[in-house]
Amino acid sequence: MLCKNCGRELPIAGKFCPFCGATIEQTGVNDETAVFTSLPEELNGPIDLSAFDAIMKEDHFASDLTDGVTTGDPHIPTSDELPPIDVPPVRRTSGTQGASRSTGAQRPNSAPRTTYFSEPDPDDRPYRKPSKGKRGAVVALVVVLVIALIGGGVWFFLSRQPDENLTLAEKYFNRGDFDKALEYYLAAQEEAKDPSSLDATIQLIRDYQTAQEYVENGQYTEAIASLKQLQNRVTDPDSALYTAIEELLEQAETAQADDEFAADIAEIESYLADKKYDAAEAKIDSLAADDSLTSDQKSQLDDLRTQLTEAQESEQKQQENEQQKSEKRDSFSSRIDELEQNDLQIASASTQEDELALTASSFEAWDNLLVEMYDYLATILNADQYAAEEESYKQWVDERDSGAANAAKESSDETAGQLASYSFKLSYTKTRCYKLLDLM
Repeated sequence: MLCKNCGRELPIAGKFCPFCGATIEQTGVNDETAVFTSLPEELNGPIDLSAFDAIMKEDHFASDLTDGVTTGDPHIPTSDELPPIDVPPVRRTSGTQGASRSTGAQRPNSAPRTTYFSEPDPDDRPYRKPSKGKRGAVVALVVVLVIALIGGGVWFFLSRQPDENLTLAEKYFNRGDFDKALEYYLAAQEEAKDPSSLDATIQLIRDYQTAQEYVENGQYTEAIASLKQLQNRVTDPDSALYTAIEELLEQAETAQADDEFAADIAEIESYLADKKYDAAEAKIDSLAADDSLTSDQKSQLDDLRTQLTEAQESEQKQQENEQQKSEKRDSFSSRIDELEQNDLQIASASTQEDELALTASSFEAWDNLLVEMYDYLATILNADQYAAEEESYKQWVDERDSGAANAAKESSDETAGQLASYSFKLSYTKTRCYKLLDLM
């Protein structure tokens, strides 16, 4: 045990410390240690040490002193005649205690004997082995802490994954990557305590993906209807999903307008092909009144209007040409009728000479008409058509002249031969004129 006042190791149990004289009181003493209290208040005054000093003067102390220093252990008394343990202890005080000490006898060689010692070195105190009860408490505490750490780690591992999935889902959702967000929302839902809390968000993402598929497949009407419903269901207009819905809705409406415009353009082109110029013009005017048209769409309408104008002019010109052609054909037809009427006189000729004169005159009239008809065909036929017809005309002239020569050879006299030649040419020329009239 240790003295509570001076900190010295007490060799035996007692009421007073043999080193400082402090009264000790044992409370809760066990087999290994005790708790000590200090001297009561009534014993705190100065103590008379004359009796103790007298004993210290005995001869058995003188033999142990050399130049004022004891040869034995200063902590252990060297005489059996020490005061009893119940003698009031010596206690260092100031003032009067020092005065009372000064009146005592002096030790030999001016080295006073005293019971006061310096404070002990804490490192010199003996090691005390902890009690078995304390060791058991420490071991139990360590075991509890280890179990708590293991349990906390297991709980953290088990509870971390769903929160991580939900965090990643919200991260991708805010970025606008809804495919990834849906994947993590579904993973978080599988491990959530209340899976239904994520149903609304998951359904919104799936409906948005359905609208995307509509747009990709060209089902713009269905996409627009679905996206407008989604707009009403999303409560946060600042969210990434609401922004994505607006962008996709604009894309669907634009694509739908483009499709409708393309259909209108195809309809106008069909009107132009069918020469329904009035219907084409009305459709172009209707589309041009739309202020939402892009510059490219306006350019397409301008091109179609140009085509319509050219087609209308071409049609008008063609109609004029047809009218002129019809009038010219009627004119040629009238002249042919006149020539046919004049040819009736040939049959009424009284002599062969008169018949030859009338036949030659009729041939010349028909041949002039044929030349005029070829000249007119050059204006209404394209270059290839006229070139082919001109080549055919040359071959026809050779055949006509050859046939006329053969007819003249078969005649008995010159007049009859000439009449046969002109008659052949007249007949051949008439046939050619009728053929050209059909080309007009």
